[in-house]
Amino acid sequence: MRLHTFAGRAASALLAAVLCAGALAPAVAPAVALADEVAAAPNDPVYSAEQPPEVSSPAAILVEANYGTVLLDKNADERREPASTTKVMTALVTLEHVGLDELVTVEEADFDEVTPESSVAGLVVGETLSVRDLLACLLLPSGNDASYVLARYVGGGDWHAFVDLMNQKATELGCTGTHFANPCGLPDEDHYTTARDLATIMKAAIAYPEFCEIAGSATWDLPATSGNPARTLETTDQLIDPESPVYVGEGVVTAGKTGYTDNAGRCLVVSAERDGMTLVGVTLGASGVPDDQGVTENFYDMRSMLDWGFGAWQAGALVNPGDVLGVADVMLSDDGETVQALSSGGFSAVVPRGTTFADLTLTPTWEGTDPETGAFMAPVEEGQQLGTVDVSLDGQWMASFTVSAAQAMELSIPAYVMWWLSDPVHAAIAVAAVVALFVVVGLVSWAVRRGKRGDSRYQMAVGERPRVKPGAGGQRFDLPEKPRKAGKHAAPGKHARR
Repeated sequence: MRLHTFAGRAASALLAAVLCAGALAPAVAPAVALADEVAAAPNDPVYSAEQPPEVSSPAAILVEANYGTVLLDKNADERREPASTTKVMTALVTLEHVGLDELVTVEEADFDEVTPESSVAGLVVGETLSVRDLLACLLLPSGNDASYVLARYVGGGDWHAFVDLMNQKATELGCTGTHFANPCGLPDEDHYTTARDLATIMKAAIAYPEFCEIAGSATWDLPATSGNPARTLETTDQLIDPESPVYVGEGVVTAGKTGYTDNAGRCLVVSAERDGMTLVGVTLGASGVPDDQGVTENFYDMRSMLDWGFGAWQAGALVNPGDVLGVADVMLSDDGETVQALSSGGFSAVVPRGTTFADLTLTPTWEGTDPETGAFMAPVEEGQQLGTVDVSLDGQWMASFTVSAAQAMELSIPAYVMWWLSDPVHAAIAVAAVVALFVVVGLVSWAVRRGKRGDSRYQMAVGERPRVKPGAGGQRFDLPEKPRKAGKHAAPGKHARR
């Protein structure tokens, strides 16, 4: 049974902050480093699941990828241009179709669609790179040239065939608001996505460790080729850059991809891990003007979303197999009046930080109980299924489990008899049975006594009683002799007396 609500916990936390710091901390403060594992000081922000951060980007979403739980949703289903965040799908399709160590030679036709204002990785016709290094050229400096090299190679010589694979993959993933027209994200009226769909694509991409290895790197060293000397690529994702004012700490952001066109605005998709949670965040359409530190609002938005996601939420097991989910009443047992109901399974979820088992509301539905008392009638076997228990948190259903008895509950015969007699009909039957029993016993006794008297008369008739009987006045007389049957041994001429 829920002991307190989340609102109560939040109020307690805020009161503690006031007493310790003397002032209420702001709900969202990007200045807190996500990688910092030191215990929070009294002045650190207090995050509330009920108070998400303000997001300037027109469309955004924050999802816990392991559970699919949406923590923040701002116009997440609105169709928008994704710009170079398109390249997450380009990388995903590439990883699914070719090996990372395959070698690809850059061709002149790969530059046919690359516009002068495009971001490029500086590839040169004739140089040969591995697919792995081409993915680094695609994801870190956001090279449109690399996108067409990969699309032509994976598409069997035709980048349009590669785009078809991108759209097929989007459909396979369940993206309902997405269509691609090119592998890089250049403006096209038939090229669009949604924040929700882009989060889904990112979730599929980070399932590949190789993607995270590349897209989560701040730098990437390329070997010398026939067209370029050895060089180092740098990421455009400021959340990964240790020199950036919005850097979140080493190892927190596991992958990221930026995007920008005049029409699309500033776009960003990242994945981050901390405290057993994997967050995927997307912002689309943010202002393109950087501040005096060179940071655009899409990075501030994402930083606030990640701070809040990790600060206000937690993921983990709330119910484990064998946990006690209820106590069922038991009647007519010498072993007690209740039996614990144990869960058949467990579940984990993303819930407001600080939530415990005690905050859950457990609603049992017992099966096979007495309709009047609602209790189980002994005997109850250990492991016997008792029914189901619905688990909810703050009024939201979360799971349902079958439950079983933790121990055997033996039947008490005296208690059963008393319970049976408590019913008026049963009591009347019992009284009638007792009366009938007395009647039967009386009749049997009478019959036995009567039978004994009959035996006495018979014995007197056949001469088995004494032959001398006292008479009146104390006189004695002889009883007549027992009649004898006539037979072959009778004396001639003699007849038995009748």
